[in-house]
Amino acid sequence: MGRRTARGHAQGECSRRRILEATLEIAARRGYDGTTVARVTEATGLPASSIYWHFGSKDELLADVLEHSFREWRPAVASWTEAPDDGDRVEQLEKRVRGAITSTTRQPEFWRLGVMLGLEKRPREPAARRRFLEVRVEVQQHIADWWRLAPGAQRLGDDLDLQCLLAQLTLAWLDGLFVAAQTDPGLGVAADRLARIVARGLDVMADEVPVLARSRAVRAAPAPRPEPGPPPASGRDRILLAAAEVAAERGYQGTSISRICARAGLPASSLYWAYKDKDDLLAAVVRHSYDEWRAGQPALEPITAGAPWADALRSWLTSSFVGLEESPNFLRIGHMLGLNQTDASPAGRDLFLAVRQHARDMIAEWFTDVLHPDLVRRDPDLAPLLSRLIMAFGDGLFLGLQLDTPRWDPPLAAEVLVLMLEAAVAVATERLAA
Repeated sequence: MGRRTARGHAQGECSRRRILEATLEIAARRGYDGTTVARVTEATGLPASSIYWHFGSKDELLADVLEHSFREWRPAVASWTEAPDDGDRVEQLEKRVRGAITSTTRQPEFWRLGVMLGLEKRPREPAARRRFLEVRVEVQQHIADWWRLAPGAQRLGDDLDLQCLLAQLTLAWLDGLFVAAQTDPGLGVAADRLARIVARGLDVMADEVPVLARSRAVRAAPAPRPEPGPPPASGRDRILLAAAEVAAERGYQGTSISRICARAGLPASSLYWAYKDKDDLLAAVVRHSYDEWRAGQPALEPITAGAPWADALRSWLTSSFVGLEESPNFLRIGHMLGLNQTDASPAGRDLFLAVRQHARDMIAEWFTDVLHPDLVRRDPDLAPLLSRLIMAFGDGLFLGLQLDTPRWDPPLAAEVLVLMLEAAVAVATERLAA
């Protein structure tokens, strides 16, 4: 092929960018399997030959899409690459948390696509997933470097493990707030106050984590999981298990009736005898997995009048965070469904969001009962905000288990979150007393 003219080169670059932007929009909504060359050609008006001329394969295309979308999104993390100054640490943290919330609301495509790919457990890892994980390591290193240079960093010393732990817990908050921005319609009205609370909480965390972490052995790997039991005998249970496995590997778009039946070793008629369609089946998977997970979790019990609420919450959070290490399918599949934006909302997504709303309401009601009545009456938004904080941090920790090398242990994470919530309550109390 002869050398292209400058005009031809510019046209080629224009076509390449059109392909990248169209693919990003499709992939951020539909995931890896839902992104096809046919959809890209339809969206761009370009022939398939043009797409394959620029990109050798769909996998290469999606890897370049991740790279392209990261360049577009990168200004959102630029503040973590800026060295902190000697000013107020809380104000600097609030600026960064607010920037992260804004970016994941206005330009969520990079993080949405990356998390969707990260949650999938494909036997063969796509190049796009590897690139996203490389970016996460890069972002985590920037956050660790920021903490190392931040005011008060002398408590960290040269302990790289502590710097990494602080970065990972910070990233858990950013991940959790991203998920909340995609799945919680009420987050928008609370975003500013959430940013302030998280910033103050991170400030408290930075002071307390060195003491807490050094006083206990921080686990570097999740607890060993029990050996799997015998395969289910009934056809319905075999279908549920097969659907959960396929959905965990390939996401919503890649989960097909044929793949489920092949995994279960049953004909399609067996599936349709029990379930109306794929959406009905995945909703049953989410419900079944949630019921199994919830059966092993303790309830958030009421406390006696005047008793410290932090102790009861700490115990409950520790047990809940231990449950995250089991990687319950309802969370993995539910988040995939929550992030996947199809024209019609799947039944499993609606069920997952309803379960989350119920959990938020339950936690908010508990705080309403345990906080001082005057505080609840004068600040009715506080209990729902505390509930959202718990959900966000739990989501972020869960995503960290799927995407990163685990370095946190449940009691430490629970202790950190309780300290942050206590700080939020103290600030609210002081504000109303002023």
